[in-house]
Amino acid sequence: MTKFRPSILLTRPLAQAERFAEYCRAEFPELPILISPILRIEVKPLSRSFDGVATLILTSENAVLALASIGAKVTGLRALCVGDRTAAAARAIGLDATSASGTADDLVEAVLATPDTGPLLHLRGAEARGEIAKRISAEGRQIDEAIIYEQMPEKLSPEANLMLAGARSIVLPLFSSRSAALLGIASERASAPLRIVALSAAVVEHWSGPTPERLVVAREPNSAAMLHGVAQAIRKLKGSRAIDS
Repeated sequence: MTKFRPSILLTRPLAQAERFAEYCRAEFPELPILISPILRIEVKPLSRSFDGVATLILTSENAVLALASIGAKVTGLRALCVGDRTAAAARAIGLDATSASGTADDLVEAVLATPDTGPLLHLRGAEARGEIAKRISAEGRQIDEAIIYEQMPEKLSPEANLMLAGARSIVLPLFSSRSAALLGIASERASAPLRIVALSAAVVEHWSGPTPERLVVAREPNSAAMLHGVAQAIRKLKGSRAIDS
């Protein structure tokens, strides 16, 4: 029955992929897991200080990790974060962080619901969606942007390409629109049946690869919901005793 069990292919940037792989191993110990990042995070020098900034706006954990890597002095500075994971990472480096517990839309709403205490600064990647600063500025808030990292495309590993060319079903979690777009191109000739688990409907819109045999959209934009989606994606496959038990 082993041949009916799917593989899990994780293509997030390495640190996040390794963390999610640990979750998967704990839940699905009988399933093979391969990590092959489709993106690499490259930290950019920050050309401005935080003088006069009342609150940082953080839309990804990668922005927090970039802050930490450049040794930015942020202890005690307030931050509004898109989700719980980003907020936890922000607190770990000394920020007074609050989570919007959701999407870019939730974050914009949280910012606008907060009293105006001064200028905002959105630290983001070079590739960004949601027009956070533009939408907040349109409501009369003073906000600036600074690019602190860039997501550099990576080629899939030979092992990942071999997996995609095989016959075993692959569970493919997609956490961002950028990774979905790149992976769609990289897997356009894949013959393996794909079971996609997407963080949101917006992520699905950027997929241009083969039509998946199953598509699951996470109920919420977080790792716990993505892990549940992985279980959904493979529940009906024969031999998935690690899921059905």
